[in-house]
Amino acid sequence: MANANIELTGYTGDVVDMMIRLGYAKTKTEAIRLALYQFDQEHKLTDEQVFEGLAGKILEGVASGKVKTKKFKPNELD
Repeated sequence: MANANIELTGYTGDVVDMMIRLGYAKTKTEAIRLALYQFDQEHKLTDEQVFEGLAGKILEGVASGKVKTKKFKPNELD
């Protein structure tokens, strides 16, 4: 899992702080994880959908020439 430093200000910062004050989460990291989990539960986002979306973006990039590819010969893959 990747690490990220996020500065939360304004509305989003207030929501995270309120989640901690009300006892829904113990830390800001936990509050963010809970929010992401809730988002996934509401929108039924699955790994398959994520990978399909990512693959689609990559294929669009290849088709447009923005993403370069290289063909390999089978003996180069050993």
